[in-house]
Amino acid sequence: MKNIPKILLRRYLRLQPQAIQLSRFNFLSRYSWLTDILNELRPEFFPAQAAADGEGETVAVELPDEVVLQILDDKIRGQRGTYHVLQWLRTRGTGHLFLGTQVGANQPVVVKEYLLPKRFFNTEEARQRQQAFTSLAGLTLADGRLQDSRIMAPLEAISDTYSFERCYLVTDQRDASRTLRHHLAHVGALSAEQVREVLDQVLQSLIFLHLQRFVLPGGQLQSGLVHGNLNLDSLLWVEPAQPQPGQPAQQWFIYLCDLALWERLFDPPMVDLPTHTVAQDLSDLGQVAFTLLVGREDPNRRASHPEHWPETDPALRSFILRLLRVELPFESAVVAREALRAIPPTIVLSDPAIAVDEIAPQKRRIPWVGLGVGLLLLLLLGGAGWLFWRWWSGREAIAQPRPCCLKDVAAVPAGQFVYTAVEGSTWGQIARQGPATLGLPSFNQQLAEDQPELQLLFRPADSTAAAIAAVESGQAAFAVIPWVDDLPLTLAVQVVAYDGLAILVPFSYSQRQQGLPRSLGGELTLDQVRRLYNGEFASWQDVGGVDMPVRLYAPENLESLALFNTLVYPETGFNPSDTGNPPTLLPTFEMLRTVIRDFEEEDVGAIAFAPLSQISGQCSIYPLALQAPGKMAVQPLALTTGEPITPSLDLCDRKGQYFPDLTALQKRIYPLAYPIAVIYPLDNRVPPAGKKFADLLLTDEGQRFLWRNGLVPLHSDAARGTPRRISEQNEAN
Repeated sequence: MKNIPKILLRRYLRLQPQAIQLSRFNFLSRYSWLTDILNELRPEFFPAQAAADGEGETVAVELPDEVVLQILDDKIRGQRGTYHVLQWLRTRGTGHLFLGTQVGANQPVVVKEYLLPKRFFNTEEARQRQQAFTSLAGLTLADGRLQDSRIMAPLEAISDTYSFERCYLVTDQRDASRTLRHHLAHVGALSAEQVREVLDQVLQSLIFLHLQRFVLPGGQLQSGLVHGNLNLDSLLWVEPAQPQPGQPAQQWFIYLCDLALWERLFDPPMVDLPTHTVAQDLSDLGQVAFTLLVGREDPNRRASHPEHWPETDPALRSFILRLLRVELPFESAVVAREALRAIPPTIVLSDPAIAVDEIAPQKRRIPWVGLGVGLLLLLLLGGAGWLFWRWWSGREAIAQPRPCCLKDVAAVPAGQFVYTAVEGSTWGQIARQGPATLGLPSFNQQLAEDQPELQLLFRPADSTAAAIAAVESGQAAFAVIPWVDDLPLTLAVQVVAYDGLAILVPFSYSQRQQGLPRSLGGELTLDQVRRLYNGEFASWQDVGGVDMPVRLYAPENLESLALFNTLVYPETGFNPSDTGNPPTLLPTFEMLRTVIRDFEEEDVGAIAFAPLSQISGQCSIYPLALQAPGKMAVQPLALTTGEPITPSLDLCDRKGQYFPDLTALQKRIYPLAYPIAVIYPLDNRVPPAGKKFADLLLTDEGQRFLWRNGLVPLHSDAARGTPRRISEQNEAN
């Protein structure tokens, strides 16, 4: 019976991931009645590590003091969520790692606790470090892209403003992986091939870090960052979950963590901080590579001494010496990675006494067939591995929590800022919304209530080009525009929603048998749309419809005309005056009424186009599915069941049961879909009004607001509620 607790404890510990076994073991050690059993199990789970002189010695990791552990079982509230701290993991760098979960989402996270003890920092110094921490601890690309650069980007940085003695960095669960120091202690020296792979991955991440433009949490723009803290403890050995029996182990990856940008904030004031440079990053990486080849850190072994090197590939050794600046140094991480990839496959010279003239005469026939088959197998395996990694990355990706409400967005600049959008565009209508309609406040009202210090003045532009020019010249702090063309390099962009141009024909359920939607099968090709607007078809019979004359309409809105020109005529452009039958330009809602009136009163089949966001809720017109060359036709509207609408449905009777198809627009499957973005200057000298406005729209509340106004949100969960549309609000007004 006395062995039952031991058996249960052994099974429990074996079920834990290796990265947290020691933490679980130490946690259980707090219970005195388990001490004897755990001492018996310790050698089984944590065998002695070889000391430098070859003698074994068990090193027990002790729990930190109560000052560190007092956050256990606490809940830490941040702007993006609340985090429940469950268990201490280990010390790393200047902080302590804890396992936790995000409350409500049940999402595992890692919380790193930093201390600002009073013996080193007075209250003012601690407050300054906390403010710097929340302003600097984070990495977001300035152009709004999401990219896995194998850098542990914080989910959130939180300061304990009650005691001024703590800060917390929240990251995803990969941050609990073993460091290269732990990996080295576990497996010993790495092979030359493994060291080359480590170097290649880290250099790729450094290229990203050194060359990209970032926006820090405080809104500051930073063109390129250095790591400044590369060592065995700031490089993580991240492995996928254990493969299924019979399947090969998957590729490991090296992640960078603990950038000096925030890690060095917690060094005592008397510590002199070095200047962080690209050259130092490369030199630090060279030292890491040398240590990986040696198998342990040894201050008595130096890379500058040839006799201290282990047996390895001479080309790799020369490369590492260049990183360490012992030999001709590299100018940048880009040059270093190119040089690394130019090194031929690693050859370890186990016997340097072999003379060249001894092996030169030994000519062999080259096995071309075997090489070809081997190369083919390598390509197939490489492709399969790449596809698996793409699948695994998507499976393991942890969505960064986002603020709930407008009021939760921090560091919003105070003052009055002019912004712009095209007159008559969807955002132009949103910006001009007056008092609350249908029981819902307008965006302007909600923003004024939740962020009263941010005062926005809307100034419409005549065209998208004019809106961009206004931001470039400083006449506007930012603009909200469709992003379909390249932008100047001086501007940043953040996508906040999606929209699409709908190709419209009249729809009358009572006359559906003779109507265009049914006779056309509910769809057109993009080429047919182009030819219709070119004036090539006088009757709908020419494109497979009923024998009914064609009449062309277009909205007066210059933004819609420009989108039609870019998306439908990407090569030739569209100039209505060049056609023999130019479309009639009308305001959007008058155009929609005219289209159905032409059909019912004159038996004419009109065609028009308009943004989906401006026609949702209208049931007298039908948006056709569109077919791009070589693809299936895609309908932009879908029922709440997920199925696309069809001409057989009575749209007026089904109001509230069909909406823009989220997937078709978000993934640009619908040919005329396009993103809606906030653009703003990449200029540190001006307040980050545009960046913060985009952050406001990306909150849960902002995304729901965009959905209510007909735009497809970036985050699909914001579309769970039934939206009230601009068209319905206009009718209510």
